[in-house]
Amino acid sequence: MVVSLNNCIAKNKKIPWRIVEGEAILVDVDKGEVIHLNPVGAEIWNSIDGKKSVKEIIEHICNQFEVDKETAKEDTFKFLERLHENDAIECLKIP
Repeated sequence: MVVSLNNCIAKNKKIPWRIVEGEAILVDVDKGEVIHLNPVGAEIWNSIDGKKSVKEIIEHICNQFEVDKETAKEDTFKFLERLHENDAIECLKIP
């Protein structure tokens, strides 16, 4: 499934993570990779709860950072697509 505005996003429960000094660190145990997320990426990651839609996450980013909606939308989509390609998240349909 491709990431869309109306998708809810859930974290892959097999990927342990921690927030350290404002950055999120994800560990893909299966691939043996460590993924470091900058503060904006960490804020997006923290927003992923399986209940919020992509649209709600984008609105949250606009409220947390000085960024216009179009830039937030474009950057959030790119980021979520990258996480999806790495199996760090899954896209859920809105009930």
